[in-house]
Amino acid sequence: MFGFFLFLSTTAVTVIIFACLTIRQYRRVKRRDAARYRVQSHISKTTTSVSFVYDPLDHSLYWYPVAFSHEIPCGSRRPFGFHLLNEPLCLYRRNDGDIICVLDLCPHRSAPLSLGQITKDGNLECFYHGWQFGAHGQCVYIPSVSKNSNTASLICARTVPVHEQYGYIWIWPGKRELADSILIPHKLFDGIQGDHSRFLLSPETVCDLNIPYDLMVDNLLDWAHIDFTHDGMIGKRSQACCIRSERITPSSYLSKNTESFSYKMQRHETSSSMKFSNFHFIPPCFIRLEHHEGVKDDILVQIFIIIPSAENKMRLLMQFYRNFFCYKWIEYIPGYDYLTERFIMKVVDQDIQLLNGIQRNITEMGAKPLGTIVSADAPIKAFRRYQSRALMKYETIYLKKETWTTAKKTILNESEDMDIEDLKLE
Repeated sequence: MFGFFLFLSTTAVTVIIFACLTIRQYRRVKRRDAARYRVQSHISKTTTSVSFVYDPLDHSLYWYPVAFSHEIPCGSRRPFGFHLLNEPLCLYRRNDGDIICVLDLCPHRSAPLSLGQITKDGNLECFYHGWQFGAHGQCVYIPSVSKNSNTASLICARTVPVHEQYGYIWIWPGKRELADSILIPHKLFDGIQGDHSRFLLSPETVCDLNIPYDLMVDNLLDWAHIDFTHDGMIGKRSQACCIRSERITPSSYLSKNTESFSYKMQRHETSSSMKFSNFHFIPPCFIRLEHHEGVKDDILVQIFIIIPSAENKMRLLMQFYRNFFCYKWIEYIPGYDYLTERFIMKVVDQDIQLLNGIQRNITEMGAKPLGTIVSADAPIKAFRRYQSRALMKYETIYLKKETWTTAKKTILNESEDMDIEDLKLE
């Protein structure tokens, strides 16, 4: 009898724990899903036609999705620090839900603002001296200055244009007057997002890596390495065979960016002509892979965004969509996110081990990132041609350090040697 009651007690406890974990996972999924529908539009302040100012080879003239929306939730007390094109930036979400992006540098003593915190009023507080910055980066409070002083109104952290859509937070690193939301690669998500989409999005995954971003682009455009580098995971060495590439002309992405390209990749020995993959690249760092699995019209869509954080540093954001086995309840199973992310990161770790070796050979031995090529390497060759044209024109894709300046009002620029508290507004 005692054993029976022990069994019932153990079963009850197990059921309760499982139910609690399921509820917790359910709420996590709902918060993540809600974040994907959040939209904060950047309003362009110029009427200049994009066609006259847009150069697809200039890496500063792009919107970069630096983080998923759910990474910076409402109510978070910690700002989000990151690098983009060698520039340190900081994101924080105010109480009204709006995202603000500022240079990760306090106008006071150049301390990283990302080390601070978000106050109850939704302001970004510097960790060094407690200066607070509100909407548009405007300084709203300085603890060491008299409350009757107007000093704070003279100070503003440098802000960067920000846009939120498709579950991402997009940053424009170039000239503010050229920022226009029509330059966001909306077609990247064509057919896979929206209320009428028949695709299910699996958990999103992000990781920061210490490798050059262009090597990861090479790797993700390389279908032939799957069966060897990822043997036993997502590939199988025994199934490796000839891969043929055929450029899709015109690319469906060409009208939005003249440097975009698309390839149809297919295993030559495959028994079905219905099984193939389309590789799409949109400069400077967007990859969409569409894997068509056969007569059932099963499609797996992989979105990879490779953010060039700094030299030899990058951020990889991944999304996976499918139109088969679309059972939403699977995401509510406790441990689903953990197991899925762990599997994806195992695959990424296999790539990192290889790419670190390639980077070593390039830096230490002067090796080329692209040597003797075959048909399967056509997408990589197309990317390297684009990259070479960009480097020949601009020398580097990264922003120069002299651009790291904080925004100051005119009265300060004319009085840089004066104590700011001695300034008086007319």
